[in-house]
Amino acid sequence: FCASHGLEYLVGRVWIGFLLILIVLAMVAFEGSFLVRFVSRFTQEIFAFLISLIFIYETFFKLVKIFQAHPLHGCGNGTVGLPGLENRTLGHEASEVTGQPNTALLSLVLMAGTF
Repeated sequence: FCASHGLEYLVGRVWIGFLLILIVLAMVAFEGSFLVRFVSRFTQEIFAFLISLIFIYETFFKLVKIFQAHPLHGCGNGTVGLPGLENRTLGHEASEVTGQPNTALLSLVLMAGTF
C-alpha cells in the first residue's frame, strides 16, 4: 500500500499508532469497556473462521505460484512397438528445463500433509 501511494512505511506505522492511542484513550475516558459484554463466543468463532479462510487462500495461492515457477515435467522418452519392427526408444530433443520440478512436488506433499 505504502509503495503504491508513495508513502514511507515506518511513518505510516507511527501515524496509525497515534490514531490507535487516541481511540484507546477515548475508550478509557468514556468507559467503553462495557462493550466487551457484546462480544460473544459466536463473534469469536466468526473471526476465527475468517482468519482460517485467509490462511487457506494464501496457501493455495502460494502453491499455484510455486507450480508456475517450478512446473512438473513429463518423461522425455517413450517406447513404441510396431508390428514387424523391433522396439525402439524414441526421444525428442530435451527442452531447457526451467525451475526445479521437485520443489513443486515437495510443496504439494507438505501442503497436503499439513491440512
